Amino acid sequence: MKFIRCTCENLSTPVKTVAGIVERNQSLPVVSNILIEQKGANVRFTTTDLDIQIQTHAPVGVEGTEMSCTVSAQKLGEIINSFKGQEPIELEIDDENRITLSSKSGQFNMQTLPVRDFPVIAGNDWLVDFQIEAKTLRYLLSMTSFAMANKDIRYFLNGVLMIVESGTVKCVATDTHRLAYCDAPVDGIPELEKPIKVTIPRKTVRELLRILPEDETPVEVRLSSSQCAFEFGAVEFLSKLVDGQFPDYAKVMPTLEINSQPVNVNREDLITALRRVQILTNEKFHGVRWLLSKNQLLIQGSNSEQEEANQVININWTWNDLDIGFNVVYLLDVLTALKNTEVTFHFAATPKSVLLTMPDSMNFQYVIMPMRI
Repeated sequence: MKFIRCTCENLSTPVKTVAGIVERNQSLPVVSNILIEQKGANVRFTTTDLDIQIQTHAPVGVEGTEMSCTVSAQKLGEIINSFKGQEPIELEIDDENRITLSSKSGQFNMQTLPVRDFPVIAGNDWLVDFQIEAKTLRYLLSMTSFAMANKDIRYFLNGVLMIVESGTVKCVATDTHRLAYCDAPVDGIPELEKPIKVTIPRKTVRELLRILPEDETPVEVRLSSSQCAFEFGAVEFLSKLVDGQFPDYAKVMPTLEINSQPVNVNREDLITALRRVQILTNEKFHGVRWLLSKNQLLIQGSNSEQEEANQVININWTWNDLDIGFNVVYLLDVLTALKNTEVTFHFAATPKSVLLTMPDSMNFQYVIMPMRI
């Protein structure tokens, strides 16, 4: 029975949308599959890794038929990618539940696994439900996610803290060596007795950044004590939350009273200088030394082979000389994420945590701890 008939491109789009969370070598084999549910023209595609579930649908089905099956996400995706975009393809299933993908040039026969074994995650009672533009959500996540921890035993650091208040959404991420904070106004959030705080897992954040559109598409966001859901276009995204208390980030945010020595630096010039010096820095510690003196920033790097590099940038520094060290990777991460012509560094009079912001704005804040060079 034929159940899908379309161009390769029309099938590739929903398959790529859901296949990103599928991992190889799953202990539960059916989790490596895509659940395909077809009823007439509408076909629903679902994947899960038991923590995240993505669903989407597309009008690629054959009218007058109805079926469901699961098939390897990896194999189906690779087969589709081997065809040209507008090439017509058909999928049919036989009495032994084997799927055949046919094109003008040949066929592919694939095994399926029982639909009854496919685990489907159900949503629960939501604490808040609001809409946010896709580009705003992308911005909040992209401006903080680079500071997430990766496989830290303090599992609550392996994600992004989202704080929802009436009129505002904030995102925070930290690996304890650096911290990124970003907020944005959002209309339509209902009145809340207190802010809702949830920690979105690292993999969920990465996957959202992969599939969220970069436009004003409305995203329906739902949050509970254990789950988050995002619905946009034809996509329904459901994920478990990180269970644990995210650190009180406000306690480590430097104040402008303490970090009272701001200086603007051209972002592109700084990126160029840092990348040059990085070539000869220690590959394990990535340390660079900043020497700030009157109207000048000297950046130095060295390695265990006694090789050295230095770069000079002209800046409007009017305070006492300052000698401070940083992890060059942490600096490049934030400078690459920003798009401003200039960035503002707020220094204390002695080597302490440094605050980086956009000029004349505190909507984005980045805190970086100094390191001993």
